[in-house]
Amino acid sequence: MNTAAELFYSHGINATGIDTIIAQAGVAKGSMYHHFPSKEALIAAYLHEEADAWLERVRAVDDTSAAPADRVAQLFSALADQVDAGKFHGCPFTNAAIECPDMPDVQAAIVRYRRVLHLHIADLLSGVGGEPLVANVTVIYDGALTSAKLTGVAGGVREIAEFVRRLVSSQAQAQA
Repeated sequence: MNTAAELFYSHGINATGIDTIIAQAGVAKGSMYHHFPSKEALIAAYLHEEADAWLERVRAVDDTSAAPADRVAQLFSALADQVDAGKFHGCPFTNAAIECPDMPDVQAAIVRYRRVLHLHIADLLSGVGGEPLVANVTVIYDGALTSAKLTGVAGGVREIAEFVRRLVSSQAQAQA
């Protein structure tokens, strides 16, 4: 799975053939198809693992004792750190949505990630601003991912982190 994940993420899903994955992973074709009966099943499994890994990464940097504004800004800062690391190829779920629009299992994995993302942002906001703010921050996060993919620069994402911090702070003050 690790080989497929690395190839899908760095080269693209459609550009990565099963034969390439099998060769680079050093597994037998029969073994591969025993675990993943189709490329769609492999892609869906990759995305499920990515969703779990994403949540683990963002939870690792979440300071649960901080104010909601700081917690949500940290989500964006974690993305900026990933871009700074030099191996950012965009959001795997957005990439898959674009490359695999007609694969139901892949689309289901994307929907699952979107729920995980939404719930995590709602948790970070801890009730500040309600559902409209959760939806807006989610869209802003999507935009930050796209901007980082297109520019390869983390500076804009760091600016967005500060914007979101101010946005959430103002919502919290308005509710107080």
